[in-house]
Amino acid sequence: MQRKTEQFCCQVQRALNLALADSDVAGIGCELFVDEVSPAPGCGHLLVHIVVQDGYSVVDAMSALRRDAPRLRSEVAMAIARKRAPELSFVPVSVQGGVDE
Repeated sequence: MQRKTEQFCCQVQRALNLALADSDVAGIGCELFVDEVSPAPGCGHLLVHIVVQDGYSVVDAMSALRRDAPRLRSEVAMAIARKRAPELSFVPVSVQGGVDE
């Protein structure tokens, strides 16, 4: 990725993590964390990789994120200096292990 694209994706990741920390997305009762944001295929559409806590339904979390996407996109729009806010697509990330080796 180019440097500016990486910076933009990191900025969006920070904005989304702040937005997710400040709310319980659709009342699912689990914390969600943005692991990575990548262009898909360009910066007008971003792929947001989400970590869902163990013990919670990934399907429910992804559904809740899709329902909450307009608010999250609005949060991103307020945090970035762009003419248009990017479209967001959410995908779950599989977390293996749990203890750093």
